[in-house]
Amino acid sequence: MNDELNKEGTSDSLEDEPASLRVENEVNDDNKVDTSSEEEVVSKKKNKMAINYGIVSSILIISSILTFFVTEEFLITPFVLGVCILGMTWYSVKRKRDCSDEGIIFYSHSQIIYYWPIWLGAFLVSDLAIFGIGEEIKVNEVVHSFAPSQFTMLHLIVTGLVIFFTTVNLRGVWAIVFAVTALAAGLTLGVLDWWGPLLKRLGNIELYVNSDFYRALGAVVFLPWLFVVFIFDLRRYFHFQPSQITMVREIGEGEKNFDSFGVVMEKHRDNFVQHIALGFGSGDLSISTHGGDSDKITFNNVWRIGKVLKEVAKIREMRG
Repeated sequence: MNDELNKEGTSDSLEDEPASLRVENEVNDDNKVDTSSEEEVVSKKKNKMAINYGIVSSILIISSILTFFVTEEFLITPFVLGVCILGMTWYSVKRKRDCSDEGIIFYSHSQIIYYWPIWLGAFLVSDLAIFGIGEEIKVNEVVHSFAPSQFTMLHLIVTGLVIFFTTVNLRGVWAIVFAVTALAAGLTLGVLDWWGPLLKRLGNIELYVNSDFYRALGAVVFLPWLFVVFIFDLRRYFHFQPSQITMVREIGEGEKNFDSFGVVMEKHRDNFVQHIALGFGSGDLSISTHGGDSDKITFNNVWRIGKVLKEVAKIREMRG
C-alpha cells in the first residue's frame, strides 16, 4: 500500500515539474518579448527623429532657394543650417550602423568643432547686411551692401574669443569671468557708440566690410568645418563592448583591440567655455587600461561625454 502511495507521489511530482518548467519558460519568453518590443520602440523613435531632422533641413534649404528666385538674393544662413542638420543626421545614422547591438561607439573630434560661431556669425552678418541693416554704397558704379561697424566689431570680438578659448586652457571660474568680461566690454562699447572715437584714437581706423567678404569668410571656415566634423573625425573612434574594446586614435592607423575588463574611464571638462558653451556638453575622455600592456589614452573633444559614460555604465551592468 505504501509502495503504491509512493509511486503515485512520484508520478505527481514528475507531472508537476514540467508544468513549472513550462511556466518559467513562458515567463522568460514574455521577458524576451518585452525587451525586444522596447528595442523596437527605441529604434522607431530614432528613425522618427531622423525623419523629422530631414524634414527640417529640407525646409531650411528650400526656403533659401525660394528666396533667391523671389528677391534675386540668396539667404545663406538657413541653407548652411539645413546642411548642418543633414550632417548631424548622417552622424547619428553612421554611429548606429557601425555600433554593435550591445556596445557603444563614440568619436574624438578636432579643435575645429568649436569654430562654428565664426562661420555662423559671418553668414548672419552677411544676410542682415543684404536684407535689413546694411548700408548701400556705390563703388565703381556698382552698389554694395556694407555691414554696420557695430556688427563688424562684434564679429571680430567673437572670433577673437573663440580662437583664444580653443587655444588657451583657462580652467573653472577663470574661463567664465574672462568670457563674460570680454563680451560685456564689447557690447557696452557698441551700445554707447564708443567704437568710433576709440578707433580714431588708435589711428582713425574705419571698418567697412561688405556682405561678399562675410560670405567668403564664412565659406572658408564652414567648408573645412563640415568635412572635418562629419567625415574625417568619424575615422577616429572608440568602440566599447561588454567583452572587448576596439580603438582607432589617428586617421589611417589600424584598429587596436584589448579587453574591456578593468578599464577606467574619466571625463575632463577643464575649459568651461570650450566644452560647455561652444561644445554643447563635450569633454576630454581619459582611458586607463590594465594588464601587461597597460596604457593611458586620451580622447579629446568627445561630444556629449556625459551621455557616453552613462551608456558605458549600462553596458558594464549588463556584463556583470
